[in-house]
Amino acid sequence: MNSWISRRPLLFAAAIMGMLEITLLLLLLAARWIAPEASLASLDLPLLLIQALIAAGLMSALGWWGAAGFNRPKAWRNLHLLLFPIALLVVPVFVVRPQFPALGQMAALLVVTLLIGFQEEAIFRGILIRGLQPLGVLRAVGISALLFGVIHANSFMFGRDPLFVTAQIVASVLGGFGLGALRIRINSIWPLIGLHAFNDFLQFVATNGLSAHEVPVWLPYTKIVIASMLALYGLYLLRGEWQRRTATAPLEQA
Repeated sequence: MNSWISRRPLLFAAAIMGMLEITLLLLLLAARWIAPEASLASLDLPLLLIQALIAAGLMSALGWWGAAGFNRPKAWRNLHLLLFPIALLVVPVFVVRPQFPALGQMAALLVVTLLIGFQEEAIFRGILIRGLQPLGVLRAVGISALLFGVIHANSFMFGRDPLFVTAQIVASVLGGFGLGALRIRINSIWPLIGLHAFNDFLQFVATNGLSAHEVPVWLPYTKIVIASMLALYGLYLLRGEWQRRTATAPLEQA
């Protein structure tokens, strides 16, 4: 299987995306059959759990836990590079000052956002970047970022605010590039899961939950601005790769 992936990385990426979309469609059909009155928003948690299981299953089947970035701290490097993206997320909190929910709801949001962080980072910054690596680091990071934006178009089906979803798609492509660059430079996915969860936690607090049917007008534009700065940071982090056409070595494992 690994040999086939090395020869056909784009087909592998398309297969992963197809698997995610088929999973979503099957879940929607099952929900309409079992509980036709249930809201689409209620499918968020089951979908997250299923996608997390898909990610874990794929990494286990391919033997890619280490290659996807789930490695020991001794293999991590350049952790100081996380300071800038952390600051990008923290500074708006002091400017906007969102109203944080009650402790019980906050704990539930924390669990959900950690689950989102795990499954999205494992799939897009772990499995896909590893699978696309034969195309070179820049292409692997760029394609995974584009696919990360594409998958967020599914939010249109859940009745979420169109402006917010559009901004989310754009921000996911831009932010996905920055996160992918961090994945390469720090050689681990663990810190990215925490960073991703923190970002989503702040977003859900600002939108009063997961549904995001109506969001503050400032939020979509803020997301794009922050994601744009993260993308520029990613370009800076990968500046040495512009002179390389292909990756010369696989990502470290530990």
